Amino acid sequence: MSFSTGSVGGSARRQGEPFLQIEDWRPQGVQKCIAFSGRSFVGLMEGGLTVLKYPHFKSRDAMQDLQEEADRYHRLGPHENLVALESINEDGLLFEFCERGQLRDVIPTLSEHQKNTIAQQITLGLIHLHERRFIHCDLTVNNIFITAETHARIGDIQGQLYRFDGSIELPTMSQENAKSRHPFAGEDEFSVRTDIFALGTLLYHIWYSQSPFPDLDEHTDGDVIQEKYRAGDYPIIFTEAIGMDKIINKCWNSKYDSANQILDDMVELYAAEPKLS
Repeated sequence: MSFSTGSVGGSARRQGEPFLQIEDWRPQGVQKCIAFSGRSFVGLMEGGLTVLKYPHFKSRDAMQDLQEEADRYHRLGPHENLVALESINEDGLLFEFCERGQLRDVIPTLSEHQKNTIAQQITLGLIHLHERRFIHCDLTVNNIFITAETHARIGDIQGQLYRFDGSIELPTMSQENAKSRHPFAGEDEFSVRTDIFALGTLLYHIWYSQSPFPDLDEHTDGDVIQEKYRAGDYPIIFTEAIGMDKIINKCWNSKYDSANQILDDMVELYAAEPKLS
């Protein structure tokens, strides 16, 4: 689930549902709404250190969805590159406040050194998830949050958790858009390779300050985008790729078996480049 910043109110819907009028409301302690998605608001709490994720319409089903999201955070445990869940209360989920907001909005301000550092931090977070048999299922620049110190935190932990035997313990609550979805994945496949493919798209967005095929919409042009991917029509020429482009291409072409291998390549690349502030 991706969040947008800006004014709240207006209409929203899930695919296939009629439009609903969404009215802003604020639980006790919320100073202001700072972001919203198709189902939830994010409000900055008094004191300015935490945010509350709470539903557009407070209902048993909406609160159950938030409880299921909290269950995932509890199962994964804390990590410096995951957004920290502070607590759950009667209105929603209380998270740490990442002052700089979504990575999407921070990209234009980043130096090459910061891009490399953030890429490694995201990959470290992904390693933590995969080691615990968890697939994020929606890894994008919208679901990475940046602290005041420009540290990256993976958020919106709504993906799929597997048991040791490979069976599903908690089914995913989200899925990648067409630009981040592995083109050869089955409809119900949520795996290390699908997360790695999405990471490739995320890294491309960081390095090029735009998503692949910026003239195509990931929602309305999804079939066209996926067909391009299946045909090998990527925005980077594989045979000419060096540096981060090479890592991105290996993500897109399933050349990595694990996020640890990606981190190794990033560390090697970072060590070979000049240290810029």
